Amino acid sequence: VDLAHKYICPSSRGVVLVAAMRPAGVLAFAFGLGGCAWRGRACTNLIVSPGASADGSTIFSYTADSGALYGTLGHYPAGKHALRSKRKIWDWDSGIYLGEIDEAPETFNVIGNLNEHGLAIGETTFGGNVTLAGGEGLLDYGSLIWVTLQRARDAREAIGLFGSLTSEYGYVSEGESFTIGDSKEVWVLEMIGKGKYEKGAVWVAVRIPDGHVSGHANQARIQRFPLNDPENCVYSPDVISFAKKIGLWGASRVDAEFSFSDLYDPITFSGARQSDARVWSFFASVAEDPHFEKAYENYVLGRNLTAAARMPLHIKPKAKISATDIMMHMRNHYEGTVLDPSHDVGAQASGSPYRTRPIAWKHGNNSYVNERTVGTQQAGWNFVAQLRGHLPAPIGGLLWFGVDDATFSVHMPFHGGTTRVPKSLADGNGDALNFSYDSAFWAFNTVANFVYPRWHLAPSVIARSHAAEVAFADVVAQEEKRAVEMYEKEPAKAMEYLTDLAERRADEATKSEFQLFGELMVRSRDGFQISSQGPNAPDHGGHQGGIVPKVEEVGYSDSWYARIVQDTKDHYKMADDRTHPDLMAHQAMKLRVLAKGTTSALRGAAPGGAAGAGAASIVVV
Repeated sequence: VDLAHKYICPSSRGVVLVAAMRPAGVLAFAFGLGGCAWRGRACTNLIVSPGASADGSTIFSYTADSGALYGTLGHYPAGKHALRSKRKIWDWDSGIYLGEIDEAPETFNVIGNLNEHGLAIGETTFGGNVTLAGGEGLLDYGSLIWVTLQRARDAREAIGLFGSLTSEYGYVSEGESFTIGDSKEVWVLEMIGKGKYEKGAVWVAVRIPDGHVSGHANQARIQRFPLNDPENCVYSPDVISFAKKIGLWGASRVDAEFSFSDLYDPITFSGARQSDARVWSFFASVAEDPHFEKAYENYVLGRNLTAAARMPLHIKPKAKISATDIMMHMRNHYEGTVLDPSHDVGAQASGSPYRTRPIAWKHGNNSYVNERTVGTQQAGWNFVAQLRGHLPAPIGGLLWFGVDDATFSVHMPFHGGTTRVPKSLADGNGDALNFSYDSAFWAFNTVANFVYPRWHLAPSVIARSHAAEVAFADVVAQEEKRAVEMYEKEPAKAMEYLTDLAERRADEATKSEFQLFGELMVRSRDGFQISSQGPNAPDHGGHQGGIVPKVEEVGYSDSWYARIVQDTKDHYKMADDRTHPDLMAHQAMKLRVLAKGTTSALRGAAPGGAAGAGAASIVVV
């Protein structure tokens, strides 16, 4: 099947798939068994195996990208449970109550997506075959993560639980890629339900080779997989036979040629351009192969969507990667690549990589997309899991948690044995419809939304966020030394020590972010760049508003002014006779009046230098 073009276009009645395909007759396939569901939550996982990391830890990132999510840090305390106890299940995305499952006799402490044993799980939704979503059962993908984290001690045990839980209780979500990691190894597990056909799910899990990096971003990535290598690949017993049963895979075809992704989530334009492209941008920046970026450009542009054109599941990086490095990779917007969205008219004057949603749109008879970058505005929360084996497990697992857009998040460290959630990240402190000045989510949203239309501020805000993260890493290393000493004799005291520090750090980071918003507002309000005139600045004697600041006009770039002229022709052109000195002097005076309070007015604004030497910061075209 040659999918020449495929776009997902919104309509007032939901999501409409619009396809232009060849050969004739393939269109029916798109709406039948092979159709792909809309990616409801568009997330990104970037994965580093222990042998590829700077400190020998497993590292991976996760962003919970959805405009409906309110970013808080979840917590399940460890517990012992009576025989026949039940656990209530709510769907993670919709909030709908699904029912009850049997509770385990013992459950572990879980903070965010990390448990006290140093096991962490992330995910991205790939959707996949539309007939296999919304099946019978009680477990959605989010609940599957939480329940597993409360019961499993390591990655392999977690994979086994994924299989047994979905077999027993069913699976009601669409297709998912999961990252499952502990301090020794990291796996990618891809799963899709059985829809209307039967209860349960089919899945395959592949271990990322030590020394390699991987990633997934709303497109299933596992293609062919080894059928007899349980150390590195495990799968549900019916992952192939189920595909044969429902007609996706011919009964006479060879099992060794079976590709999970190509059957259960066949590649589409949006699967390559808006999904796999995020993995490509990460791979291209770290790959040992200097030609990687160019080698897969046609694929991520959506020009070559054959199975053979797709990227490998994992690659070898050119250098070791740290947790703070991954935090910066989460801020990727395709800068400097063929997908860089910061230069066309949609970027507006400040060169923003972001676009107002929807992510796909239509003009005339054609459909178009906006780039979907790694750093993205519609996010609830995000994290980097750093899983270290040289420390006691409740200390060795570290969750660097952030809220809203990972571009501007300050990732705050929480250990797997953390026993409380800070007020700034707690449920009940504001929500998606109610603002709170104590909420980290609203603090970081406030700053980010101020910066979006003023993208020239982004580099300094990103630098400030990353500096805070690096400082946290240095401080945490010292705190952990003391905690380990305490842990040998009094584990509970050690975890209380680290919990208290994490609480205070997060609440202080939230206050600092609101202070940053105040600084940005003062400095960049009303389209100006505002600063002090110095220690001797006039101040009205302390009356009439006090100090007089230095007010500079930001203006636009030459290329943007050229675009305005091209679009509007002479509509804004000044018609005064430039050869008449008296008229030009009056014009200069008028411009000074109109620019009152700015440095242009103080110097004397005039087109063509008519007001004399030193004049003129206003550009007139």
